[in-house]
Amino acid sequence: MSDLSDGAVETAEPSPAELVRYAGWFQRFIDPDRNADYRGVPWDVFRGLLIQHSADWKDGTPANPVATKELWSSVVEGRGESAAAVDGSKARKRLNDHWSELETMFRELVGRFSAGAVKEGFDGLLWPVKDRSPGGRSATYRLEWRPVGATVEQPTLPATYSELPFVLRYHEDKSSLRFSWLGRLFFLPLFFRRQSERAVRVDGRRRYVPALALGMLALMTGLLLLLALATTTSSGLNWTLMLMSAVFYWVLLHPLARLYDRKVIMASPLFYPFKERDCQVELTWDDDAAENNRTYGYNLRLVRYAAECPLCGAKVWVNDGKLEFFDRLVGRCTDEPGEHVFSFDHQLLSGYWLRAPRR
Repeated sequence: MSDLSDGAVETAEPSPAELVRYAGWFQRFIDPDRNADYRGVPWDVFRGLLIQHSADWKDGTPANPVATKELWSSVVEGRGESAAAVDGSKARKRLNDHWSELETMFRELVGRFSAGAVKEGFDGLLWPVKDRSPGGRSATYRLEWRPVGATVEQPTLPATYSELPFVLRYHEDKSSLRFSWLGRLFFLPLFFRRQSERAVRVDGRRRYVPALALGMLALMTGLLLLLALATTTSSGLNWTLMLMSAVFYWVLLHPLARLYDRKVIMASPLFYPFKERDCQVELTWDDDAAENNRTYGYNLRLVRYAAECPLCGAKVWVNDGKLEFFDRLVGRCTDEPGEHVFSFDHQLLSGYWLRAPRR
């Protein structure tokens, strides 16, 4: 048996002098003039927080959490504007609008950040953290040091998993994933709000558009089917209309309905660049919307889950289960895709060997 769970080594937070060096490196790393991925207000919020903490580290003291108004004033000044008109309610509203976007974008690029940090000699990353204050008081913001490899917490597996042969843990492979121009063009008429290179947000009135599109597709499929039955002649059914109805259902309606039901499906190859492989589309509901005074919504993300094969050490990619594992996503080893096949649990980010010999 093998249980490949996380075994990240805990490391202490670096000294203030080392954190100053980290802050200088990371500000160069996310320079918006060098990389368009780091443009926009959410990254301005992160840079403002980094500048506020750096002032404390340069004095040789631990960084203090930053108040809402103070952080937003730093963001406004960093954009070359006057912060004189910033008040507490405006700062809170603006930060609520952009903080969740920053958290999502940071998680999506953590693989890129971790690789750069290790190459620079650091063993961790500074993560943006929001501390909500009880009693209606304003929240505070800070940067928390997390070791590389422990930056994304893995769910705890049930005790019964230890009885299964060859258990593996999946992780998101986020190195260079992004929507293709065809994928972005697909979301344009749906009025989805772009969050990052591989995520769009559906909130406010936008969230009714997919439901309407789903209803229209269901109506079109039903009408074609009814026309096929209504135009039945002595020679039999109108098989052209029946075929069109089946195509509408299987190609357009079924994937959308399955996404709402399963929350993750294989993405169309048109959604991502041809150099990539085995990508999924994931639907994540926004549980923090009420706390951030936003209309309830969800995020649509382009993801790719991978793992290390516990049998041979090769890469395992999540793919469609085909007829053998119908209506399931499974992990297949690149070196032995026929035998080294694993289940895929989206919630636990884990799987077990499906070809295990029967006892």
